[in-house]
Amino acid sequence: MSDFGQLKDYIVGASVKRLSAVECDPDRSNQHELNGTKKMKDLLGEKAEYNANFIRLDDDEESIQSLSGVVTWYDARENHPTRSEYRFYYQNNPAIELASAGDLLAVILKGDRTIIFVSAPTGSQSELELFDLFGEDASPTFKTFDFRENHDDLSVTKRYILEELGFEVKASFGSNYLELISERFGGLVFPKTKLFSELAREVAGELSDYNTVDDAIISWWDTEEAMFRQLEGALIDSKLSDGFQDADDFLSFSQTIRQRRNSRAGNALENHLAHLFTEKGIKFSWEPKTENNKKPDFLFPSIDDYRNPSFSSEKLTMLGAKTTCKDRWRQVLTEADRIPEKHLFTLQPKISRNQTDEMKGSKLQLVIPQPIHSTYTKEQSQWIWNFEAFVDHVITLQS
Repeated sequence: MSDFGQLKDYIVGASVKRLSAVECDPDRSNQHELNGTKKMKDLLGEKAEYNANFIRLDDDEESIQSLSGVVTWYDARENHPTRSEYRFYYQNNPAIELASAGDLLAVILKGDRTIIFVSAPTGSQSELELFDLFGEDASPTFKTFDFRENHDDLSVTKRYILEELGFEVKASFGSNYLELISERFGGLVFPKTKLFSELAREVAGELSDYNTVDDAIISWWDTEEAMFRQLEGALIDSKLSDGFQDADDFLSFSQTIRQRRNSRAGNALENHLAHLFTEKGIKFSWEPKTENNKKPDFLFPSIDDYRNPSFSSEKLTMLGAKTTCKDRWRQVLTEADRIPEKHLFTLQPKISRNQTDEMKGSKLQLVIPQPIHSTYTKEQSQWIWNFEAFVDHVITLQS
């Protein structure tokens, strides 16, 4: 089993549909109700009130909105001797208020018996991510998925999507790394990211243990992520046991956790990429300064060659590295003026067709590990490079 468990460890089931105008247009309806189905009753049971998190997804991460509240699942014909008509009753919320006719709505029952009410714009990347969990299309009627017998391991792509929905993905289902971490670093403490990445590769295996560089980078990333989450969980438990001095102490601790997660993720990915380039004998500069003090993640073969006007720009390559990108991919376009076609490595699943078309038009080549290509359309996958192709490209230029 994966260190992160299986989908059924997080989701009991879900129902997915496309919203109609009467369900999301306040000028046409203010009933705040959605009709359920018999299969939903199999998951939700009889009348009940559920704590809920209402989420409106958006491809612009800053535009995502959420609200906590409650939903009521009830039989509108409870007193009828032979008929049942189950419905959801909900309060005002961004998942419905910001939606338009045709947008995707998913009602997700979590393992703790709370509900996520989430909508995504039709044709958006966020919609594609929900499809990765719940199938490739939806109709005006709820389609229900029961995950209680689903034994799919939680892949890196599904972990990303669950975290977008607010799930706390845990790494406690496989190996226990805490004793190893404590022995290496003298206790349960966060070491420098580079040292943590080195330990992850020792555990996961060196490059020679893998058939492809794509498999290696995914394995290294997964292992370090699991190690980090276990260490973080142990430190959080310890802090909760000690207690907080006041509200400011709690807020400061929470902010530290968020900041550490964000900075560590990017640094860890770069650590593993740099190690792989070194193992392959590839010359590179790591976070050099180019025009206007811009700092691309990797320049090939070196910043000195980049600054040498007599060195052919055709032999220069730039690689940005982002664990996820969405609309942030445009930052890469301005980081090395001498290189007309940029490359961007990411672990992001299911980037929308509109965004990949815009990347093509901007001369940005997307580089994604082969195991994640399955989340893209056939046409997108034919254009996207796997990591092996990028490594071969750079080696050829330097040979």
